[in-house]
Amino acid sequence: LVGGRSVSISVPANAEFILEGIVRPKERRLEGPFGDHFGHYSAAAEFPVFHITAITRRKNPIYPATVVGIPPMEDKFLGDATQKILGPLAKILHSEVRSLWAYYEAGFHNLLVVSIEERYQKEAMKTALGLMGTQQLSLTKCLITVSEDVNPRNFREVLHAILENFDPHNDFIMLPKVPLDTLDFTSFKMNLGSKMILDATKKKKPRSKFHLPKKNEVFINQLASHDRRIIETRLIEETLLLVKVKEDGAAVLKKLLKSPMIDGVKLMAAVSEDVDIHSQESYIWGVFTRFDCERDVNFTQQKLIGISPIYKGTMGIDATWKVGYPEPLVMDKKIVRRVEERWESYWK
Repeated sequence: LVGGRSVSISVPANAEFILEGIVRPKERRLEGPFGDHFGHYSAAAEFPVFHITAITRRKNPIYPATVVGIPPMEDKFLGDATQKILGPLAKILHSEVRSLWAYYEAGFHNLLVVSIEERYQKEAMKTALGLMGTQQLSLTKCLITVSEDVNPRNFREVLHAILENFDPHNDFIMLPKVPLDTLDFTSFKMNLGSKMILDATKKKKPRSKFHLPKKNEVFINQLASHDRRIIETRLIEETLLLVKVKEDGAAVLKKLLKSPMIDGVKLMAAVSEDVDIHSQESYIWGVFTRFDCERDVNFTQQKLIGISPIYKGTMGIDATWKVGYPEPLVMDKKIVRRVEERWESYWK
């Protein structure tokens, strides 16, 4: 360590850059919006002000930075490396955890899958609630639990586990009015929103194997002809029905939830036109970064008995872009062209 030039604080002697200055208590200024790793612009907000009094550097310094945007970007590799290092620590707190994986496609915080070796009934749900109260994992929005023989990194395996083991009445919990990541804009309230847990672990009493009737698959392929707002559809692993719409995602979902065409479908999500439903990276991003659990999730049947919610049938998610959401990140073609033209000079 060496002494700072303008402040009475010791600083790392080998640092690439040192920014010295003062942060005054309670002083705030509007900052943003910025492009962020959720693939959208973050909302402008009041933040502390850093008054720089000196900048020093070592000889031939390197300025570390990342480019973020619609996944995958550079933060994918940083995030994956971090969870490979820190993920095993979850086993110290919860010995029943076998592995876990947060999906970079959803900005990490929006989708976490945990494989669990259950020792007693509903231990998976206990574990999910515990993880949602642990450090950075407390920012998780959607947590799915699967049994120990399911690979959390394989999204198709996860969907198959949901197909065979998920019953919304017994295996779904929604948590309203809880903390969320600062970058999550879906509730329209910074740092606040809702979360949900889907328990897709195997149950002590085996459930009958389910396969979607062939007639339903035929109907699903014809959905676009039944509603002019539907552009195209795709059914993945007989479990997740993606419905790309031009407009009125919520209305389209409510209409489909009443239709016998989708009987037996476990999950259905309406997405906007900019989502490629044939690309896993794109549709995971397009679904999990654009819905608020409390406002945008509905079931074929839902009611209250006392204060206990009852859910049955298909879970529908309105994951379309809504008025008031920040715009998705789009690279300016002029900037892209300028960077490509100067690419070689950046390395000299």
